[in-house]
Amino acid sequence: MKRYLVVFITVSAASLLLFQCTLGSRPEDRGVFLDKYRKIVLVGETETIHASAPPGERLVWHSSSDLVITVTQTGEITGLASGNAVVTAKTSNGAFETCCYVTVLNAIPKNIILCIGDGMGFEQVKAAGIFKNGEGGTLSFESLPYENDMTTCSASSAITDSAASATAMATGRKVSNGVVSVAIPGDGSELGTLLEFLEKKGKRTGLVTTTHITNATPAAFGAHEPSRSNYEAIALDYVNGSKPNVLFGGGGLGITAGMTDTAGYHTVTDKASFIAMDPASQSHYSAQFGTDNMPYVLDDSETYPDLSGMTDMALSILAQDPDGFFLMVEGGRIDHACHNNNIEYAIYETIEFEDAVDRALEWMAGNEAVLIVTADHETGGLLVTGNNGQGILPSVTWSTDYHTGVEVPAYLEGCGENILFGELDNTHIYYALSDLYE
Repeated sequence: MKRYLVVFITVSAASLLLFQCTLGSRPEDRGVFLDKYRKIVLVGETETIHASAPPGERLVWHSSSDLVITVTQTGEITGLASGNAVVTAKTSNGAFETCCYVTVLNAIPKNIILCIGDGMGFEQVKAAGIFKNGEGGTLSFESLPYENDMTTCSASSAITDSAASATAMATGRKVSNGVVSVAIPGDGSELGTLLEFLEKKGKRTGLVTTTHITNATPAAFGAHEPSRSNYEAIALDYVNGSKPNVLFGGGGLGITAGMTDTAGYHTVTDKASFIAMDPASQSHYSAQFGTDNMPYVLDDSETYPDLSGMTDMALSILAQDPDGFFLMVEGGRIDHACHNNNIEYAIYETIEFEDAVDRALEWMAGNEAVLIVTADHETGGLLVTGNNGQGILPSVTWSTDYHTGVEVPAYLEGCGENILFGELDNTHIYYALSDLYE
């Protein structure tokens, strides 16, 4: 009887989560439509939150902190002082309401670094901290000044895949699992990505991953395809479309050195040539290692550059642009280790991801940038059940060999205020970052 009750509760919870995520993906929640979930305003500037209400209803606006912003009857907001405030738009009879999270900043950082640990939930972070340092909560990015929990569902399921979740972060739109930055559900049109938006603002852009470079997460930022498996089309989208200045990761699966050479990239395929690259000599660089995902750290840490080394080189290349840059760094093989329920491999991949984040933080010490560290989803249903001491694998259980719908962490540094405060969905990553430059 208990087993059936657990199944019923699990199914009910999943159904409720999907319902909530579907609602959460629509800005017209509770009868009031807002064009933005999040808004960035500079001190002294005035902007407007555009909204509409059901027919015949009048909107009433309210700010949770008049010391940070003021808001008029038409949704015009003025930034008074650096900080956070929630602006609520409700109908005059109080029947419908929704809100926008507004952050007022003193200045806009020039560069953006987005680090995504594929499959990295809170328990993966905890396990890595225990193994490396003897206790949880000790990975370096856990000490960043701001942290939040983030929901990850897709348009088609309470449990997302990497394509749909990365698309949500890259475009601010929910799509079905397997879809790469195309409006499905919808009219199938291409969805503009954060990378493309920032390119139009004159910034250099880069994609770095330990998976193959045409895999779902980098593809969502630089390509548009109805299926994540359209590897050759994704590669063509890169070289003929978005053309990021940096493409570092596993080779093959649609991309070739000849393809990137023809497109004007300085292309390397081995570690020695990679290390020898001059960051200032070219505008576009492609590093393609092997013919699939890059090796796990525990299997081979010498043949190819590691994630932290690729991050270092990418930062050196992108920083040549005085207008700034956008860099997405993915620790992609955390997910693969968790699909295999292999805690040792998952821990080592998470620690290598931490090393890459540390390189970004070191670079930021002398440069202005905003850094977000997060995940596309959790994989494996990992639960740490025992701390066995530093250098010893913790005791864990796994509930699945696939993804789960649990919330994932999001950490932030570099804005001076928390642009990811309040209720946070993966679509909000796009809104928070793109609004910095609108």
